[in-house]
Amino acid sequence: MADRGSPGLSFGEIAVRYDRFRPRVPTAALDWLLPDGCETVVDLADGTGAVTRSLEGRVRQVVAVEPDPQMRETLARNCPHALLIPGTAEQIPLPDGRADALLISMAWQWLDPRRAVPEIARVLRGGGTFGVLWNHRDLSVPWVAQLDRFTRALRVREGGQEATAQAPSHNVQDPQPGSLFSPLVELRLTWPMTATAEEIVGLLSTDASAIALPVETQQAVDA
Repeated sequence: MADRGSPGLSFGEIAVRYDRFRPRVPTAALDWLLPDGCETVVDLADGTGAVTRSLEGRVRQVVAVEPDPQMRETLARNCPHALLIPGTAEQIPLPDGRADALLISMAWQWLDPRRAVPEIARVLRGGGTFGVLWNHRDLSVPWVAQLDRFTRALRVREGGQEATAQAPSHNVQDPQPGSLFSPLVELRLTWPMTATAEEIVGLLSTDASAIALPVETQQAVDA
């Protein structure tokens, strides 16, 4: 999210697919994250609005901050009642203490924590909640793990190691509390999602390692 050349911004090129196939955030995760009396939530790097749609109606105001213009177009259609502003985690265009909670879903790996964490702390009120959400496929399910291995091997075979290396690793360091935040507290949830074969292929095509491939290679992998 740091600049226009960031790999994270390439997601805008597939905004329609991203919006169609990416799963929503389970309600139980938001129930756990949002503090009592929460009125204003900043949804950082919200893409096409998966989290914002789940927040609308739960809190008085949702502020969606998204750097990619193509993502913002879809986000505006999906979430007409949210306040939508361009910005990055490293430079959030909001005043100090604006939010009761700030959430970032499936985008922590794209930002620079050294610059982003102080900005997040600045935008939150005292005692506010900073939540990082991950929504990964459950590799403890045998067929899901087999599909994941098959897909990764296919991308390497079709695109080469150099192309797939552009995608971030799942081994992303958790936010460090330091002097700005209290110690990290983690909640793990398992939830089901029903999908057709076409929808599973579509979901796989939105992975960062898929987007890093040339269009022709993406199509070959999908086939």
